[in-house]
Amino acid sequence: MFIHDTKRPAGTIFSARALFALAGFAVAAWAPLVPYVKAELNLSHLELSHLILLMGSGSIIGMICISLFLRYIPMKWIFAAAAVTINAALLSCILINDYSQAAIAIFSFGFALGILEVGGNIYASYLEDKLRLILLPSMHGCYSVGEIGALITAVVLLGLNLGFIAALFVPCALLSLTVLSTLGTIKFSPADFKGQKKSSALVIPKGAVLMFALVSSLIYMVEGGMLDWSALFLLQKTDIPLNFASSGYVVLVTAMAASRFAGAYLIGRFKTYKVLSVSVLLCALSLIAVFFIDHLLLLYVCFLVLGLSLANVMPICISLAGKQKSMPVLAAISAVSTCGYGALIVGPALIGYLAEHLTLNGAFFTLGLAVLALTVLICATPKVFSHQA
Repeated sequence: MFIHDTKRPAGTIFSARALFALAGFAVAAWAPLVPYVKAELNLSHLELSHLILLMGSGSIIGMICISLFLRYIPMKWIFAAAAVTINAALLSCILINDYSQAAIAIFSFGFALGILEVGGNIYASYLEDKLRLILLPSMHGCYSVGEIGALITAVVLLGLNLGFIAALFVPCALLSLTVLSTLGTIKFSPADFKGQKKSSALVIPKGAVLMFALVSSLIYMVEGGMLDWSALFLLQKTDIPLNFASSGYVVLVTAMAASRFAGAYLIGRFKTYKVLSVSVLLCALSLIAVFFIDHLLLLYVCFLVLGLSLANVMPICISLAGKQKSMPVLAAISAVSTCGYGALIVGPALIGYLAEHLTLNGAFFTLGLAVLALTVLICATPKVFSHQA
């Protein structure tokens, strides 16, 4: 059982779910802000790219720093600072009309988001170990719910001309207040992980952790590619109207949310290795299939299967990182999470580079072949991925 708070396990689980929902909401809230910031500051494409790069680099730096912060600062205060920073930065992005100030706000937004994402995975893995429950899939399901919530509120409230403060900041602030109200149930230190040893803040993945990092990176590259390129992909492949071009990603993220909430049952029923290997195989086949398909309904089916297959790979990799013995647990979870989320940020740019030379259709096909090779690697090393989660 959870050694610090055995009387309130439900409260600790709820606080973790709220953290994941806030992180998902913040990620999705960034998407509609990009064109808004560009228009408000009258930015060129190059200047906007610099701001987007700041957001991504801030996230990666935050992911790297969380392990260092946990040595000196209680986890609940780190989460509290991250939640407050996300809201302050979000409000600043909406109100500020100066490029330099916007750059600081966007970097801070990314930094706090990186802390929240990796810190949430560390805490959820810790709860899995202490409560002996399969929690990470449903935690990532809450992340997906946060994404869907941000997309819905942005579309509906911006469509009603209520402005970005009402559409994004107010819901984010309310969700953050929920997080802050539950932080009292969080009691954690790095020493609480079994076998945790002192290590440097920045650790290169090795052994089994290197495998988990590779899997999470490639899978999150696929998810990032779908987020940034799926709308353009549907426009190129079908005659779908422009205002419905994002529907493919909506299908994908909805399927991901459903699959993640079913993840605990699937892993308990079929075990980690089978769920992981089948998921990665279906991901590869879906990406390869879209290369040959031009019919919108069939593409939706591929996006549905892709969402179902992507959903539980990252939670499984993080859970496995919390059980391996080749690295300190905290460093392993941080490394796998950082590699995955880093690929989510960098991946779309790499896909864009491939698309420049192979077309977007060819880029997705190439990515499918890479994931297929990953499936072969997983099948060739079953012992690495066979721990029960």
